[in-house]
Amino acid sequence: RGMVVHPAPGHASGTLVNGLMHHCTDLSGINGVARPGIVHRIDKDTSGTLIVSKTDEAQIHLAKQFFDHSIDRRYVAIVWGDMEQDEGTVIGNIGRDPNDRLRFKVFKDGSAGKHAVTHYKVQERLGYVTVIECKLETGRTHQIRVHMNHIGHPLFNDDRYGGDRVLKGVLYSKYKQFID
Repeated sequence: RGMVVHPAPGHASGTLVNGLMHHCTDLSGINGVARPGIVHRIDKDTSGTLIVSKTDEAQIHLAKQFFDHSIDRRYVAIVWGDMEQDEGTVIGNIGRDPNDRLRFKVFKDGSAGKHAVTHYKVQERLGYVTVIECKLETGRTHQIRVHMNHIGHPLFNDDRYGGDRVLKGVLYSKYKQFID
Protein backbone atom coordinates (compact mmCIF):
# COMPACT_ATOMS: atom_id res chain seq x y z
CA ARG A 1 0.00 0.00 0.00
CA GLY A 2 1.26 3.46 -0.86
CA MET A 3 3.71 2.35 -3.57
CA VAL A 4 3.20 3.36 -7.19
CA VAL A 5 3.34 0.25 -9.40
CA HIS A 6 5.07 1.65 -12.49
CA PRO A 7 6.71 4.93 -13.54
CA ALA A 8 4.27 7.59 -14.67
CA PRO A 9 4.23 11.40 -14.80
CA GLY A 10 5.25 12.60 -11.34
CA HIS A 11 6.54 9.16 -10.33
CA ALA A 12 9.73 8.44 -12.27
CA SER A 13 11.41 6.57 -9.42
CA GLY A 14 10.56 4.70 -6.24
CA THR A 15 8.03 2.46 -7.99
CA LEU A 16 7.59 -1.30 -7.78
CA VAL A 17 8.86 -1.63 -11.35
CA ASN A 18 12.00 0.35 -10.44
CA GLY A 19 12.64 -2.10 -7.60
CA LEU A 20 11.94 -5.14 -9.76
CA MET A 21 14.33 -3.92 -12.46
CA HIS A 22 17.02 -3.39 -9.84
CA HIS A 23 16.77 -7.02 -8.70
CA CYS A 24 15.74 -8.76 -11.95
CA THR A 25 17.46 -7.62 -15.10
CA ASP A 26 15.61 -10.18 -17.23
CA LEU A 27 11.95 -9.31 -16.62
CA SER A 28 9.50 -9.99 -19.43
CA GLY A 29 9.30 -7.28 -22.06
CA ILE A 30 12.08 -5.24 -20.42
CA ASN A 31 13.36 -3.69 -23.66
CA GLY A 32 11.25 -0.66 -24.47
CA VAL A 33 8.30 -1.66 -22.28
CA ALA A 34 7.00 0.89 -19.76
CA ARG A 35 5.74 -1.79 -17.35
CA PRO A 36 8.17 -4.71 -17.56
CA GLY A 37 6.90 -7.83 -15.84
CA ILE A 38 3.60 -6.29 -14.73
CA VAL A 39 0.62 -8.48 -15.66
CA HIS A 40 -1.95 -6.35 -13.83
CA ARG A 41 -1.81 -3.57 -11.27
CA ILE A 42 -3.71 -2.21 -8.29
CA ASP A 43 -4.25 1.34 -7.10
CA LYS A 44 -1.43 2.99 -5.16
CA ASP A 45 -3.49 3.18 -1.98
CA THR A 46 -4.64 -0.44 -2.20
CA SER A 47 -2.92 -3.36 -0.52
CA GLY A 48 -2.91 -6.71 -2.24
CA THR A 49 -1.09 -9.19 -4.39
CA LEU A 50 0.31 -8.40 -7.81
CA ILE A 51 1.30 -10.84 -10.52
CA VAL A 52 4.69 -10.22 -12.11
CA SER A 53 6.13 -12.37 -14.88
CA LYS A 54 9.79 -13.03 -15.57
CA THR A 55 9.35 -14.34 -19.12
CA ASP A 56 7.47 -13.07 -22.14
CA GLU A 57 5.77 -16.47 -22.48
CA ALA A 58 4.48 -16.31 -18.90
CA GLN A 59 3.30 -12.71 -19.34
CA ILE A 60 1.34 -13.57 -22.48
CA HIS A 61 -0.22 -16.63 -20.82
CA LEU A 62 -1.19 -14.72 -17.65
CA ALA A 63 -2.45 -11.66 -19.54
CA LYS A 64 -4.69 -13.95 -21.62
CA GLN A 65 -6.20 -15.38 -18.43
CA PHE A 66 -7.08 -11.85 -17.27
CA PHE A 67 -8.49 -11.03 -20.71
CA ASP A 68 -10.58 -14.24 -20.72
CA HIS A 69 -11.69 -13.65 -17.10
CA SER A 70 -10.53 -17.15 -16.17
CA ILE A 71 -8.62 -15.87 -13.13
CA ASP A 72 -10.62 -15.78 -9.90
CA ARG A 73 -9.83 -12.46 -8.20
CA ARG A 74 -11.22 -11.77 -4.77
CA TYR A 75 -10.68 -8.68 -2.66
CA VAL A 76 -11.52 -7.98 0.97
CA ALA A 77 -12.76 -4.49 1.84
CA ILE A 78 -14.22 -2.62 4.78
CA VAL A 79 -17.16 -0.46 3.79
CA TRP A 80 -19.16 2.11 5.72
CA GLY A 81 -22.56 1.03 6.99
CA ASP A 82 -24.35 -2.23 7.60
CA MET A 83 -25.02 -3.78 4.19
CA GLU A 84 -28.70 -4.69 3.89
CA GLN A 85 -28.15 -7.94 1.98
CA ASP A 86 -25.67 -10.71 2.76
CA GLU A 87 -24.59 -10.73 -0.87
CA GLY A 88 -25.31 -8.89 -4.06
CA THR A 89 -24.11 -7.70 -7.42
CA VAL A 90 -23.44 -4.18 -8.61
CA ILE A 91 -23.67 -3.66 -12.36
CA GLY A 92 -22.94 -0.27 -13.84
CA ASN A 93 -20.78 1.30 -16.52
CA ILE A 94 -17.72 2.96 -15.02
CA GLY A 95 -16.05 5.95 -16.66
CA ARG A 96 -14.05 9.01 -15.75
CA ASP A 97 -16.05 11.58 -13.78
CA PRO A 98 -16.43 14.64 -16.05
CA ASN A 99 -16.29 16.91 -12.98
CA ASP A 100 -13.12 15.42 -11.43
CA ARG A 101 -10.51 13.73 -13.62
CA LEU A 102 -9.03 11.83 -10.65
CA ARG A 103 -12.33 10.07 -9.94
CA PHE A 104 -14.50 7.60 -11.78
CA LYS A 105 -18.25 7.22 -11.54
CA VAL A 106 -21.10 4.92 -12.50
CA PHE A 107 -23.10 5.98 -15.53
CA LYS A 108 -26.45 4.35 -14.71
CA ASP A 109 -27.92 4.96 -18.14
CA GLY A 110 -24.93 3.36 -19.88
CA SER A 111 -24.27 6.55 -21.85
CA ALA A 112 -20.56 6.46 -21.06
CA GLY A 113 -17.91 4.30 -19.46
CA LYS A 114 -17.28 0.58 -19.72
CA HIS A 115 -19.41 -2.31 -18.51
CA ALA A 116 -18.43 -3.36 -14.97
CA VAL A 117 -19.71 -6.07 -12.62
CA THR A 118 -18.81 -6.52 -8.94
CA HIS A 119 -20.18 -9.33 -6.78
CA TYR A 120 -19.97 -8.86 -3.01
CA LYS A 121 -20.55 -11.06 -0.01
CA VAL A 122 -20.66 -9.96 3.64
CA GLN A 123 -17.92 -11.56 5.74
CA GLU A 124 -18.51 -9.79 9.04
CA ARG A 125 -20.80 -7.06 10.35
CA LEU A 126 -19.12 -4.65 12.75
CA GLY A 127 -21.89 -2.16 13.40
CA TYR A 128 -20.90 1.01 11.60
CA VAL A 129 -18.79 -0.85 9.05
CA THR A 130 -19.02 -4.17 7.20
CA VAL A 131 -16.24 -6.46 6.00
CA ILE A 132 -17.03 -7.74 2.52
CA GLU A 133 -15.42 -9.93 -0.09
CA CYS A 134 -15.62 -8.67 -3.66
CA LYS A 135 -15.28 -10.80 -6.77
CA LEU A 136 -14.78 -8.95 -10.02
CA GLU A 137 -16.10 -10.05 -13.37
CA THR A 138 -14.42 -7.06 -14.97
CA GLY A 139 -11.36 -5.09 -13.98
CA ARG A 140 -12.07 -1.38 -14.32
CA THR A 141 -10.04 1.37 -12.72
CA HIS A 142 -11.22 1.94 -9.11
CA GLN A 143 -14.02 -0.58 -9.73
CA ILE A 144 -14.69 -1.70 -6.15
CA ARG A 145 -14.29 1.83 -4.81
CA VAL A 146 -16.70 3.26 -7.41
CA HIS A 147 -19.30 0.51 -7.16
CA MET A 148 -19.41 0.51 -3.35
CA ASN A 149 -19.66 4.31 -3.27
CA HIS A 150 -22.44 4.10 -5.88
CA ILE A 151 -24.57 1.87 -3.62
CA GLY A 152 -23.96 4.11 -0.60
CA HIS A 153 -21.20 2.10 1.11
CA PRO A 154 -17.87 3.80 0.33
CA LEU A 155 -14.71 2.02 1.39
CA PHE A 156 -13.62 2.86 4.91
CA ASN A 157 -10.91 5.56 4.90
CA ASP A 158 -11.03 6.07 1.12
CA ASP A 159 -10.37 9.79 0.73
CA ARG A 160 -11.08 9.87 -3.02
CA TYR A 161 -14.62 8.52 -2.76
CA GLY A 162 -15.83 9.95 0.55
CA GLY A 163 -14.95 7.10 2.88
CA ASP A 164 -12.56 9.27 4.90
CA ARG A 165 -15.40 11.01 6.75
CA VAL A 166 -17.35 9.57 9.66
CA LEU A 167 -20.46 8.39 7.82
CA LYS A 168 -22.16 6.34 10.52
CA GLY A 169 -22.11 6.62 14.27
CA VAL A 170 -21.34 9.63 16.40
CA LEU A 171 -18.76 12.37 16.31
CA TYR A 172 -17.63 11.99 19.93
CA SER A 173 -13.91 12.70 20.20
CA LYS A 174 -12.92 9.13 21.21
CA TYR A 175 -14.89 7.67 18.29
CA LYS A 176 -13.47 10.23 15.88
CA GLN A 177 -9.97 9.48 17.19
CA PHE A 178 -10.53 5.74 16.59
CA ILE A 179 -11.74 6.40 13.04
CA ASP A 180 -8.77 8.65 12.29
